[in-house]
Amino acid sequence: MIDNIIIIPFDKKNEDLHSIAALYCKTFIGNTYTSLDFESAVENINKHTSYNGFRGLMAKDKSGTLIGFTYGYTSLPGQFYREKLAAQLTDKQQIEWLNNCFEFVELAVENKVKRMGIGGKLHDRLLSEINHDTSVLTTSPENNPAINLYISKGWEVIKENAAVISMGDVQVIMGKKIYR
Repeated sequence: MIDNIIIIPFDKKNEDLHSIAALYCKTFIGNTYTSLDFESAVENINKHTSYNGFRGLMAKDKSGTLIGFTYGYTSLPGQFYREKLAAQLTDKQQIEWLNNCFEFVELAVENKVKRMGIGGKLHDRLLSEINHDTSVLTTSPENNPAINLYISKGWEVIKENAAVISMGDVQVIMGKKIYR
């Protein structure tokens, strides 16, 4: 399967943006997502595509069906999530991880093709196309498949149980040094 996929860039003008938002909702909310969830996903993805250093990739199968996507952007002072991350890190960690940093924002793969290497391929390609010293991401502490994937790709845990957005939704903050 992994040999039969194509990985291509996407941006705000991409005709597949609604498919990307639908896959986002299925992956992170579940099949019972609402139209409000969908519109919020479209709005957030559109907003992120306008950020400095945005890079988005989507994977399609041989029939042209979207089966995965990933994206991120340059982490800059003043951005909402950047400031939330910084508040969870020590001064030393902020210098180490947030200077010239790429925020690895999303990675999603269709359930029917998970564990076939597509997420890893999207991950590797995205990070190979950026010009940053580090990358950071957050994920749920219960998301063991994601944590295991990232650790296998050289990521390290920077902080566990980080209240990035709220105490009711703690996250694991992970970081990766980018070597060229």
